[in-house]
Amino acid sequence: MEDDFKKKLKEYREKINNIDHDIVDLLNERAKVVIKIKKLKKSKDVSLYDAKREEELIENIAKYNKGPLYRDNIIQIFESILRNVQILEKDETL
Repeated sequence: MEDDFKKKLKEYREKINNIDHDIVDLLNERAKVVIKIKKLKKSKDVSLYDAKREEELIENIAKYNKGPLYRDNIIQIFESILRNVQILEKDETL
């Protein structure tokens, strides 16, 4: 019985590790696209921050959520992602 528990626990943890790896890859892929948008906007002298777009993005993300995370949890996660990506937008070396 104990061996079955340990085996299952190990499998679940490996699955979490794989998911976390995918999340990191996707966040970095997203950041690369943000950098491309930054360069495009700078080339046309367009403001980097677009409050309406951010609001639209958050609303779309909330709609994508099918649970079990609550709507507010998903919004908080993505607001954190957006804040961290804004750091990239401010980086003049990128």
